[in-house]
Formats: sequence, structure tokens, C-alpha cells
Amino acid sequence: MKTVIEKFFKSLEIGESASHEGLTAFPVFSSIPCDLPHITLNEAFRNDSIEIRELTQGGTVPELLVVNKGDENILILDGEELQGAKQNRVLNITVLIAANAKVVVPVSCTERGRWHYTSSVFADSGTMAARSVRFSKNRSVGENIRSDSSFRSDQMEVWDHIDELTMKSRTRSRTCAMRDVFQEMESKMDSFSSSLPLRDGQRGVIFFWGGDPAGFEYVAKAGSFRELYPRILKSYAVEIAAGKIPARGEAGVEQAREFLGRASMAGVSVKESAGRGEDVRFAGKGLIGSALVHNGEILHAVFFPDEKEVRRGINRRPVR
Repeated sequence: MKTVIEKFFKSLEIGESASHEGLTAFPVFSSIPCDLPHITLNEAFRNDSIEIRELTQGGTVPELLVVNKGDENILILDGEELQGAKQNRVLNITVLIAANAKVVVPVSCTERGRWHYTSSVFADSGTMAARSVRFSKNRSVGENIRSDSSFRSDQMEVWDHIDELTMKSRTRSRTCAMRDVFQEMESKMDSFSSSLPLRDGQRGVIFFWGGDPAGFEYVAKAGSFRELYPRILKSYAVEIAAGKIPARGEAGVEQAREFLGRASMAGVSVKESAGRGEDVRFAGKGLIGSALVHNGEILHAVFFPDEKEVRRGINRRPVR
């Protein structure tokens, strides 16, 4: 695994950044070809090649059943949200579902005011969880892997972050659903999409809130990253649009390189994934992260700075 990770980080190149209202995006490119054919969650739903439902008729909050009805691998990213059934959920880990396979996947609830069916199966909500929710899940899942080898999250902490986002954005949701916040903030986030466009061949992005790192996202296939970029971008933009992150200053490319450098030196642990491949966890050097590796190829990776660093950055910024 060490060789795979070293090769991955050496392959990365950072492009020219763009900024909008405190959010800076550095496009990331890689020289490593993606050899594994696969489609994304939204592509699978468009093709009607996936079915996701409650594990039992009565339902169980932390698990769902994914059925790949097609002949292509399906890549579902950590944090992608599913809507319907008994309550909306997000994936706790990134999973690769083999063709014609059934997989039980670990999830967290993003709608705590509902526990009844609105549909027999799930649909793609078009949303990726807010960055703060994803950080919380990444951290707690990593801790639970180390303590009891499970992919469980801290569900109460997930709800706390959604409540904070709802309060900051001054939105209302009858069922305390995260998706309602995204829908309310949609018009405010449109400007981020137009100001931080996707670049040709882009396969990753490093985000900064003002002068502080917010996260690094990577998807191995450029076509898949193109499909996923709008929801990845909104995962970060919604925090600024909601007024939760008062970003100040602007980062330069050297800061982006420094963040990648720290990520490359973080400690590593490996566990078999719920689907195909291996779930890799990173911790240390002031950050946490995870990746899905299949046959020596990193299909998806995400890194976040330790939350204490983010809080320090917010606290040291001047108040207007």
C-alpha cells in the first residue's frame, strides 16, 4: 500500500486556482490512467441499473442494501445522499459495487424527523453531505474501525452538524432534513458553480476557506469527477452560503502544495471495504482522510484538516 500511495501523490499536479466569496478551488490533475471501468451513482440511477432499499421491511438506520442490476461497476462516494424509503441517508464510506452484485453498505441518517416510507426504494438526492458532516463521519468512522472494526459513524454528531447548518442558514425543515438546507441555499450556491468551473481533464480539487485548507477531493476517472464535481463543490459552498464559515484571506499554490505534502506523510491503516477493494484510512500531520483502493489503484480519496485547525483559522480571522 505504501508504494500505491507514494505513486499517487507523485502523480498529482495543481492547476491555477479560482476564488469566489472566500472559497478557493485549486484543480488537481493526475498522470496515472484509470484502468477500472465504472459509473457513478447518478449515472447508475439514470441507467436504471441500481436499486437501493432498506435492509428489512422494518428498516435499520445504519445499513442499506445496494443491488447493482447492470453489467458495470458502480462507484458511490462517501457522503453521497440517498432520499426516500424510511429516511434519507448518506454513505459512510466510498464503495465499489461489482456488476450484478448485492452489497450491504454502512450509512448515516440525514433526516431524523421521519421514520416511515415515502417510497419503496431510494433515489439519488443529487446532494453530497455538507463538508462538516463529512468530516465528522470520516473522523468517527476511522475511530470505530480502530476500536471495533466497524464502519459506524457517530450519528448524534452528524445530526448536530446538520442542526447547526440549519440554524446558521435560517432554514426550516419539518423532518430536520439536510437536503432541505441545500434546496433553500440553491440560488446562493449557483454563483459558486459559475465562478469555480471544472477544468478539462480535472480529477481532483483542493478547497480553501479563505487562507485555511478545507479539503482535498480526488476521483480516478476524469469522466466520473466531471459527474461528481457539482455536488462536491456544493458540499463546501453550502457552509459559506449558510454563513457558517466566515472565510477571510486567500490561499496561494504553495499552501495547496503544503497540504498535499502533509497528506502524503499521514499514517495509514487498511481494512477490507464493504464492496470491492480496500478502505484506507489516513491520520496524522494535522489531518484525516480516507481512500478506496482496488487492485493498486486509488479510485477515490478525500482529506480534511483536523477540525481544531479549522477552528483556529476561524478564530484568528478579524471580525468585520
